[in-house]
Amino acid sequence: MTIECDVLVVGAGPAGSSAARSAAMNGAKTIFIDKKEEIGVPVQCAEGIGEYLFPYLPFKIPKEQLIWQMDGMYFQTDDLSVERTGDLYRSYSVERKYFDKWLSKLAIEKGAELFTNTELKDLVLNEEYKVKIATVKKDDKTFDIKPKVLIAADGSESTVLKLLGLYNPKEGDLAEVYSWEMKNLDLYKPKLEQIFFGEFTPNGYAFIFPKSRTTANVGVGGIFPKKKMEKYFEEFLEFSHVKKQIKNAEYTLEKTKKAVWNDLTDKWVFGNVLIAGDAANQNIKPFIEGILPSITCGSFAGKNVSKLLIENNHTFQHYNILNSKFEEELSKSKEILYLMNNNFRKHNNKENLLLFSICINILDSSNYEKISKLSCKKLREHIKNSIETF
Repeated sequence: MTIECDVLVVGAGPAGSSAARSAAMNGAKTIFIDKKEEIGVPVQCAEGIGEYLFPYLPFKIPKEQLIWQMDGMYFQTDDLSVERTGDLYRSYSVERKYFDKWLSKLAIEKGAELFTNTELKDLVLNEEYKVKIATVKKDDKTFDIKPKVLIAADGSESTVLKLLGLYNPKEGDLAEVYSWEMKNLDLYKPKLEQIFFGEFTPNGYAFIFPKSRTTANVGVGGIFPKKKMEKYFEEFLEFSHVKKQIKNAEYTLEKTKKAVWNDLTDKWVFGNVLIAGDAANQNIKPFIEGILPSITCGSFAGKNVSKLLIENNHTFQHYNILNSKFEEELSKSKEILYLMNNNFRKHNNKENLLLFSICINILDSSNYEKISKLSCKKLREHIKNSIETF
């Protein structure tokens, strides 16, 4: 059996469902598939979304999807700490098992056809990466889908990229995150996300992201770990500020994952294949925030593809040109990524202080060279003086 369509989207997460919705509503016959039997499950995410990204979304998020509002973020490294509030730091928590289902329903309502429990097994393509046939397996049956365009929105371990021969992550390209949802917590301030830097973070950070007054996602993430992430997690839980918050904790759900840190490919378009979401590293550094950027970029991909198909134009390089406002966010993220990678390569005892400075927004590309050369003592003084001005 062979099914023909204009657009085949692989993956029904935020990027995939948004791409499918956008393509279908703009006139393309669209199919989106996901290997999971239930959309949104298992959850592998800290589930926070930044309010500052809301203006870039193609649709409003209903209030019932925003389960917990946070006023800002708390940062700590050793004896230094600061609370930051305001536009860049306000956020919400979502319940991904419901949020992702809602996104997929939006796509279905616009005419996209969803196949769950359906895994991409093979691609027939020419030497220019033009996909002619996608072979998929649903339940025990294998069949072919013949798309004009394929959108790869299948995450950090993308099957599409693997089948194209493009998936070759180097050490440090993927961050490892070990995380649990916990309840019965005595949270320091339930309206603040908490970020920590210390010996318990392998070139990254640890976090407590509240979902209610007593529930939060708690985890450690980083690149170049020298031991198992579980060990870093155990050390993090012994950190004094954390230990008193989790003393009565109940572990309810593991949310461990891999997150894209560096680009997996050098571009987002190969032949008639477009890459979106995590597979395209469309997340915002330093916190690897990907949910809303994936929605924005996935929607942009679906919209542009469908319009070009209507025009009988099969050159999709225009997808590389996002709307100018959101492109600024991605550009700033690239600058931060460069600074953080540069910091990781130095392996000195200032590493956590510099990460702390980047995340609280007192260090950027304009002053990095100067500040990074300060001694630890001088750097601490600079941070303390900057904190006092907030």
